[in-house]
Formats: sequence, structure tokens, C-alpha cells
Amino acid sequence: MKKAGLALLTTGLLLMVGFAVQASGSGAEKIDLKAKYQIEGKKDAVVFQHHQHQEKLACTKCHPTTAGGPLSVTIVNKTGMGNDFHQKLCWPCHIEMKVPKGKMCSTCHK
Repeated sequence: MKKAGLALLTTGLLLMVGFAVQASGSGAEKIDLKAKYQIEGKKDAVVFQHHQHQEKLACTKCHPTTAGGPLSVTIVNKTGMGNDFHQKLCWPCHIEMKVPKGKMCSTCHK
């Protein structure tokens, strides 16, 4: 019984630490958006530099809460230049934040 209680306590503490790390903005360092969201197209995948964006933006810029999780926008259209990443997430933010060449393909597709 003591071992089971200790194991349960340890698991609980590890989960709490994990949630605290996630909430503090650790998240993935890089995210291959083409692979993760099954984006269709001829361009090279966008390897999203998550940590670089975290240094400049609040998590709630892209996610509904500070704990991260799913995106605030729904990605339905996954083809061509009019895909939902361009139209709903990346380009609007790049325009708002005045990212130099923020809508040029080569800015994100490397």
C-alpha cells in the first residue's frame, strides 16, 4: 500500500510539474506545419520556429489559453496560397506585427 501511495503521489507531482512547464511557455521548439496539419502543396514545409515566436508573443496570440494547446483558428482549407494558415493565422499576424517581407513565400518556406 505504501508503494502504491508513493507512486501515485510521484505521478501527481510529475503531472503538476509538466503542466507548469507547459503553461510557462516551453512548448515545442520547432513544428513542421506541413506534417502536423497535413498541408498539401508544392512548397517546402514551413518549420515553424515556435520558441522564437514565444519570445515575442503571448501564447494567446495563437492559442485560446496561456497553457497552449490547440490553435485558436480552425484549419480546414489546407491547399494552395489561400490555405487557412496563410489567411487566418500567419499573414494577419505578420501584417499586424509589421514583419518584413511577412507575406513572401521565402520568409517561412525555407
